[in-house]
Amino acid sequence: MTKELKGRPVAKALLERTQKTINDLGKIDCHPTLAIVRVGDDPSSISYENAAVKTMNRAGIAVESVVFDKETQAEDVLKAIEGLNSNNGIHGVLVMQPLPESLSRNDIARCLNPSKDIDGLTPENLGRVVENDQTNLAPSTPKAVMALLEYYGIEVEGKDVCVIGSSPVVGKPLSIMLLNEEATVANVHVKTKDTKQYTRQADIVISATGVVELVTADHIKEGAIVIDVGFGYKDGKAVGDVKYDEVFEKAAAVTPVPGGVGSITTAILAEQVAQAAWNQRTK
Repeated sequence: MTKELKGRPVAKALLERTQKTINDLGKIDCHPTLAIVRVGDDPSSISYENAAVKTMNRAGIAVESVVFDKETQAEDVLKAIEGLNSNNGIHGVLVMQPLPESLSRNDIARCLNPSKDIDGLTPENLGRVVENDQTNLAPSTPKAVMALLEYYGIEVEGKDVCVIGSSPVVGKPLSIMLLNEEATVANVHVKTKDTKQYTRQADIVISATGVVELVTADHIKEGAIVIDVGFGYKDGKAVGDVKYDEVFEKAAAVTPVPGGVGSITTAILAEQVAQAAWNQRTK
C-alpha cells in the first residue's frame, strides 16, 4: 500500500527541537530575532512571508519586517541588508523571492552576512554544503527534503536517486546533500535529452521544477519513492510537479502538494534562526 509522506509531523518534530534551543538561549538572555526583507508585493512572496511569520511566532522567534516598493533602487535594498548584518539584535535575515528584475539574486547573496543567512543563499554557505559541514546554514528547501527522508526512515545510502531540476536554491544543493549521504545521484534538467531514462531507474525521484504535473506514472518504476518539491496551480487548485493520483498507484511512497515538503521549509528556517542565534551568542 502506498504511503503518503506528509510534512506536518516532520515540521512539528523540528519545531519541538528548535524550541528547546530557544529555551536554552533564553537562559543566557538571548532572544532570537528574524528580519524578513521583501521587495514588492508578489502574492506568492507575501503568502510565504505570512507562513514564515506564523511559524516563527509558534517557535518564540521575534520577527521584524523590512518592506520595499518594487521600484526601490538596488543600492537602497543592499544598504538596508548591510544595516541588518551589523545589527546585533538581528540573528537571521531572510530575503523573500522572487525578486524584481532590478535586483540581482547574486548581489543579494554576496551582501548577506553568512552567519545570518538562514536560507543558505551566500556563496560561503553553499560552499559549506559541498564540504558537508553539518553546522552550516543551508538552503531551506533541500534541507526540508532531507529532513523528510530522515523522519520517515528512508535510507539514501547506496540508492539511485534522480533529482529533476538544477536551480542553485534547490536542485544543485539537494543533489550535493544526497551525494554527501552516499546516494548515487542523477541530476536532470531542461536540457536533458531523455529524462525518463534516468527517472525510471531511480529508487527515489525528487522533482523541483515548478512545471505542473510534469512527472507521470510513466516516469517512475514500480515501488519508487517520489518527492514533490514543485508548486503551481491547475484549474484554480494547488498542485505540484507530480501527477499525484496516477503516481500514487505506482509508487511506494509519495509526498502531497500542498501538505508535503513545503510545509516543512518554514520549520527549517526557524531551526536555522535559532542555530544562527546560538552561534552568534556563544562566539
